[in-house]
Amino acid sequence: MTYGNFYQEQARRARELNKEENAVKLLLLGFSGMTATELYINYQKPIPDEVRIKTLEAIEKYLHENIPVQYLLGYTHFFGLKLSVRKGVLIPRPETEELVERVLAEIQGREAPRIIDIGTGSGAIALAIKKHRSDALVTATDISPVALEVARENAGNLGLDISFLESDLFEKVTGKYHVLVSNPPYIGFDEEIDPLVSENEPSLALYAPDGGLGLYKEILCRARDVLFESNLIAFEIPENKGELLLALAKEHFPEGEMEIVNDLNGLPRILLIRNNWRKQ
Repeated sequence: MTYGNFYQEQARRARELNKEENAVKLLLLGFSGMTATELYINYQKPIPDEVRIKTLEAIEKYLHENIPVQYLLGYTHFFGLKLSVRKGVLIPRPETEELVERVLAEIQGREAPRIIDIGTGSGAIALAIKKHRSDALVTATDISPVALEVARENAGNLGLDISFLESDLFEKVTGKYHVLVSNPPYIGFDEEIDPLVSENEPSLALYAPDGGLGLYKEILCRARDVLFESNLIAFEIPENKGELLLALAKEHFPEGEMEIVNDLNGLPRILLIRNNWRKQ
């Protein structure tokens, strides 16, 4: 059986079950160790039994056990970084890369900015910022020891120096920071989401009280305690709660300069709160 025969057969199975055809491709690439270009070049060549068997086992789990591709591979890519992920840790999303881009733009020209990432998960945001700003002093917190174990593993694999804290929001945070960045849980308990997400990813990293606004409220209420007078707060936000969060931010930072940034799909995705903050 060739790579092409195998892929076409498994892609057909995915289509018949209304599953993502691209998942089959990602699993085949992952277990063969090929790039998409290399797969194209080797399309008519025989697929080794070991690659076929391992890929097929993973495809079965994706198709019939509804397990995300990233967990099956054990990694994902985020902002050019290869990050380990596993059950119990939120899978970083491509749209969160836009939050990293905005923070990097905002801190351009500032020397050794102190940055805190609240609810770091796999460490994606903190590590991406540190990778592109080696002078930044980055602290990353999470309430989950499983998430922090993975985040530390990722930092070690990437050779990036991050301070990690197992902390419920600001509970164990000391010192002051120039930037607070966070992608907190923002799904309300009564909201329906894709079973692929709800059945696999940690509920602690997905759901929040008060219709999904609870963690934003807590962070905004206590943020001044850990921020310098000149500071930036950068949130990822749900597309359907932008105006509510804008009003909430104005309650806590009436003097702040607010900006909601749309993502590449034109949907509200980022809330920036600038307090005596100017790009340098």
